[in-house]
Amino acid sequence: MFLKTSNLFSDSRKNNSLSIIGEGIELSGEINTEGNIHIDGSMSGIIRANEVVIGPNGNFDGEIIADILIINGTIKGKFTIKNLHVRSEGLLQGRAKYEILVVESGGRIQGELGISKQNKLLTKKNGKDKVNPKNGTTLNPKSQ
Repeated sequence: MFLKTSNLFSDSRKNNSLSIIGEGIELSGEINTEGNIHIDGSMSGIIRANEVVIGPNGNFDGEIIADILIINGTIKGKFTIKNLHVRSEGLLQGRAKYEILVVESGGRIQGELGISKQNKLLTKKNGKDKVNPKNGTTLNPKSQ
């Protein structure tokens, strides 16, 4: 049915797996994975994953920490995400911290959004060049 080279359920380049919570399934608990999660059912709890996709009929209540979160359904809670994408049918309720945000026309957000803090201070090995975290400019102690 699937080609051997298909990466539908796993990506051998990243060694990521895909876990699916299907429609009609209700799950409560904690998921920790380096792989990806797709939710078409209902879940409450905590997810730590590479990528989380909430399907059009999916519901989530709790906390998600992930590199990528794609919302087609409804989520409530606290979210710490690098790349947050709210699709046209998606609804996010709660608090979300992100680095990149995309909201399609029709996508809804009810709550608080905030940009994740980058590294507070980046320093070269010799400690001479520092980067200002507020504006990204290089600070050179000799020129100040």
